[in-house]
Amino acid sequence: MRLAVFIAANTDAIVAHWVEFAATQLPAATFMTQLELRDHAEQILEAIVLDLGTPQTPEEQSAKARGLAPAPFPARETAAQAHAVLRARSGFDIRQLAAEYRALRASVLALWMRAEPPAPSDLEDMVRFNEAIDQALAESIGHFSEQVERARNLLLGMLSHDMRSPLQAIQITATYLSRLNAGHAVSD
Repeated sequence: MRLAVFIAANTDAIVAHWVEFAATQLPAATFMTQLELRDHAEQILEAIVLDLGTPQTPEEQSAKARGLAPAPFPARETAAQAHAVLRARSGFDIRQLAAEYRALRASVLALWMRAEPPAPSDLEDMVRFNEAIDQALAESIGHFSEQVERARNLLLGMLSHDMRSPLQAIQITATYLSRLNAGHAVSD
């Protein structure tokens, strides 16, 4: 059975493995619902099935394996990118996000091989599947990193704003005290 057909026919079982693994990613997953744990898994698998069924040149295959596949047109957020945003907001770190994709890869291939031993002709499907997972992982990590950077910049901006007023008061007081110690007349 072709891998794309297998994934499409077994999406529920694959997503169940995804949820089971995601639930082990503590402490972030501690208070997440089943729906939150499964978020975008089906859409990621749908994108992989679509990818497996789309012809590609060796150059496109190489670019995708390096996480450099062209953005979909019209430009929109992919399921992998949306997944990254939700995981970042749920408190997952980048290692936990990457671990989900490793577990997805292992689950799909193990379930597929158990269902029917792959034929030599299925090797291309395995390569293409790994490239599709790598592309989804690259999209997720890139978007995850952007979200973390935005949050960091926002926090630093708020801290610098909140610290500016007390620092200005300290600076004015220090200037005033230094003038007193230098013997200058201080005017109000």
